[in-house]
Amino acid sequence: MVIEGAGMKTIFGICIMLFFLLLTHCANGVLFNNGLYSHIVEPLTFNREPTEMLSDNKEGGGDIKHLQYIVTIEIGTNGIGDVAKKNGIANVYFADIERRSYIFGIWQQQIIHLYGR
Repeated sequence: MVIEGAGMKTIFGICIMLFFLLLTHCANGVLFNNGLYSHIVEPLTFNREPTEMLSDNKEGGGDIKHLQYIVTIEIGTNGIGDVAKKNGIANVYFADIERRSYIFGIWQQQIIHLYGR
C-alpha cells in the first residue's frame, strides 16, 4: 500500500505538529511528569532549624512498591518508625521521599530516606 496525495500530507502535518510539541516541551507532561516516567526526590520533613550532620550519622531507607490495574497492590513498609527501628536509628533528624512512577502510574515506587543517629 502506497500513501499518496492528501494522505501523505496529513501524515506529514501530524509529524510536524508532534515535532513542534516536543520542541516546545508541551509533550513533557505526557512523556515524563507522571506520564511514561517520573522520578522526584523531595523533603518529607520540614525542619527550619540547622541540623548538624556528623560522621557517625546513619542513613536508612524504606520501600513501597505499588501496582495499580483494576485492583491496587502495595508491597513494603515506609513508616518512619519502622524504617528507623530496622536501621537502628534512635533520633531522626530529617527524611526525604523519593517517588518513581512508570507507565502513567500503573507501577509506582516510594522510598523513604531517613537521616539520624
